Amino acid sequence: MRTRLAAAFVLMVACGPTGGGGDDGPDGAPGPDATVDSGATGDGTECAPPPVVPGPEVRLAAPFDTLYSVYDLGPVPGVPNPLGGAVIKASDPSKLLIAGASERPEGAIYEIGVTRDPCGHIVGWSGTATMVASTPYVDANLVYVRSDLLVYSEWPQFNLSQLPAGATAPAMTTDLRTVGLPSGGDQGPGGVGLVPPGLAAAGQLRLVTWPLGTWVHAATVPAGNLLSVTSVTPTVTLPNNPGGFAYVPAGSPGFAAQSIIVAEWRQSGTADDRVAVYEADAQGDPIVATRREFMSAFPRPWGAYFEPVTGDYLFLSWGLGTDRVYVVQGFVPPPPVL
Repeated sequence: MRTRLAAAFVLMVACGPTGGGGDDGPDGAPGPDATVDSGATGDGTECAPPPVVPGPEVRLAAPFDTLYSVYDLGPVPGVPNPLGGAVIKASDPSKLLIAGASERPEGAIYEIGVTRDPCGHIVGWSGTATMVASTPYVDANLVYVRSDLLVYSEWPQFNLSQLPAGATAPAMTTDLRTVGLPSGGDQGPGGVGLVPPGLAAAGQLRLVTWPLGTWVHAATVPAGNLLSVTSVTPTVTLPNNPGGFAYVPAGSPGFAAQSIIVAEWRQSGTADDRVAVYEADAQGDPIVATRREFMSAFPRPWGAYFEPVTGDYLFLSWGLGTDRVYVVQGFVPPPPVL
């Protein structure tokens, strides 16, 4: 169990832009005088934001505070703490899959309904979650590599596991130490991501370890309806105890280049926790020197996910007793997973 050691059917709506009221910036994003609002559908129907705006413990950093808006969706009914990765179910955009009892032997993936406003933004929960798969030690990301295959890391087990659609337990688990993942002084991968279209390494898996921040390439080959991990190659090292990460949808306001958003769950405590963004190179690797803060304050950030209908960024707290899910509106939708 982790203590941190000191720790579609696609919704067819015609929404207006999230930002407005000012001149456009150099990337086609709203300019510095723009205001962030909830948008509207093409027929003039106002989109209703989630009802809860977080307090000062959650704070967007400049210039993103003029381009995006953040809301508190609260705890997930029926899902045990701590929360892990989340992803909209590939076959049903009205359902969210989310990890509960993250990093524990009793870890599992749960399913819960989401409610959406007229523009498709997630604004709350529908019903109570039910467990759909037993996934011990499941951690910060749930990632579809295909619409019928989900992968996730197991921390602190150094494992990558695969869950086919409809399965109630992983069909394959690979100890990444056996294919090249260094283990000295580290505790295993927390974050997992799939390099997006538009980069030379599109479709390849990337992982990052906690606490050392070792960023690695995971090479795979088909193995029936699964993937065989053939090697793991470390590349760069990220600072600040990185966890869940996701590739920012290309064309989102304030991002002139393909970027990666990364939760930083720091061993030094909540006062130092941040959510950072990095530009990515052609291999889908973060360029360390480009680090910027996306959130200058957030208590115990961990998961990271851009949902497919609206591009809203879902992220969550880990280990606060009652973990919560937050949503940031203003991104464009990511490319679909085939």
